[in-house]
Amino acid sequence: MRPLHLLSNAVRAKTIISVLVRYGFEDILQQLETPPGWLTRLVAHKTEGLTTWQRIRRACEELGPTFVKIGQVLSTRPDVLPESLIEELRLLRDRVHAEPFEKIKPVLVEGLEGELEDYFTEWNSTPVASGSIAQIYVARLRTDQSQVAVKIQRPGIYNAILSDLDILAWLAQQVHLYVDALRPFDLPNVVEELRSGLLRELDFRNEAHNARLFNTVNPYPTKVFAPKVNESLSSRKVLVTEWVEGVSPTQGGLTEPERKLLAYNGGNSVFHQIIIAGFFHADPHSGNLLITPDLRIGFIDWGLVGYLTRQRRYFLADLFAAIVARDPEEVVAVATQLTTSHRRLDTVTLEKEVTRILHQHSHLQTGEAAIGRLIFDLLYLFGSNGIHVARDYTLLAKAVISIEETGKMLDPSFEIPTIARPFIEDLSWQRWNPWTRARQTYGKLMASLSRLQQLPEDVQRLLRRIESEDIGVHLYHKGLREFEDTLHSVTNRLVLAIIIAALLIGSSLVVTTEIRTFGLVGYLISGLLGLWIIIDIIRHGRHK
Repeated sequence: MRPLHLLSNAVRAKTIISVLVRYGFEDILQQLETPPGWLTRLVAHKTEGLTTWQRIRRACEELGPTFVKIGQVLSTRPDVLPESLIEELRLLRDRVHAEPFEKIKPVLVEGLEGELEDYFTEWNSTPVASGSIAQIYVARLRTDQSQVAVKIQRPGIYNAILSDLDILAWLAQQVHLYVDALRPFDLPNVVEELRSGLLRELDFRNEAHNARLFNTVNPYPTKVFAPKVNESLSSRKVLVTEWVEGVSPTQGGLTEPERKLLAYNGGNSVFHQIIIAGFFHADPHSGNLLITPDLRIGFIDWGLVGYLTRQRRYFLADLFAAIVARDPEEVVAVATQLTTSHRRLDTVTLEKEVTRILHQHSHLQTGEAAIGRLIFDLLYLFGSNGIHVARDYTLLAKAVISIEETGKMLDPSFEIPTIARPFIEDLSWQRWNPWTRARQTYGKLMASLSRLQQLPEDVQRLLRRIESEDIGVHLYHKGLREFEDTLHSVTNRLVLAIIIAALLIGSSLVVTTEIRTFGLVGYLISGLLGLWIIIDIIRHGRHK
């Protein structure tokens, strides 16, 4: 984010920096290119008795719904954030007041492209749920009198999130440039991924597509389901689905056999989504699950999902196998295949750290380990050592932890290894059976033959370009940001100095004539500009 864009959001940026100073983060801000005078003008009422991670969470809560949502999304990134901060961010909840229906109604009318009465015979103006992005209402359709849930985006939330993401991108860029300890985490790239994920979530058509896709690939429709989407009434800012009559898994009233069955069915569904389908609900915590009277589990809120290609699922199976075998060398070997970075790794140190983590979770052999926690620890270790895995693996870890916590809430004997083993064995058979290997070998052979046939043409094309001198070398310089800023500053001061000199010369010539007033004005302007340059050099010259 360029300084010009920061200034275009100056009011919000100063609010954010003020909150960060209040919670004791001015030492980091002082290392950045914060606009002059902002820190010195802000009065910091620092909080005492809070840990660093608690201060971050409290700052997010004070900065409002956008940063609460950003914090919730960042809680799915154990590869770039320590577990203790992840745990704190997971405490963030949408503590936002509901907008009056009169304010949110125009968004609904725009999404429906018609009046409320044209589509609904009943409408409850009190929302049943209110989050940072949207509010949910209950209504009854005019067409078939069925009850539906209507999710409506908060007015102005899109532009508010864009503005905060711009400021966050600027802060991440400055931290990446000036705070060496945080550079390995590549925070600008994290914020860019965060931006794309949030913008997808702000388009409710993506959530509708995810729910439909799950119902299409779900092999257990009598046990788990997603609410059916009303296609004709849904749009980018409005989502209409069937109303699910059910209770949260945290509520009582279920017998022990029913609780065990629900935990087993939920775990089965999540691991089928992850390992077999490669498409999964990334946040199946108790708040996103409903138990219907006929003991089906409804997965709601499909805004956050993960995708795993077949090859990534194979790597995941290898990682699980290496973890269960407590083989740190194999864990590191698999991790190097998962990374999206080309950075050289210190495998000896990495293996030692993996060994330490595996020993911390040594009760894995007894079948009592929290697999999700172990994956979180490993992903953070990978990220801090430059192994940037695909974001879908971090969503996977979040999904496993969520279903593990919910499963144990229903059934204390619920164990992830027991649930996951049949699916991993099924995936392993799909991967290594003779028919699959023969088909893959045949496909690679045909692809190689096709490339071999194209080779003479490629060589001829290259030779023709060399003959016609149509090949050049392009050089790109990196790391010149600070030099560019210094050059711009020097250039601006030089231009102003030339203008002042011209004014002085012109004023000296004019002041001897009959229109000497213009000469005096010229002296005054040049004096003010010169004074401004002197003040600027005194205040910031040492930084340029």
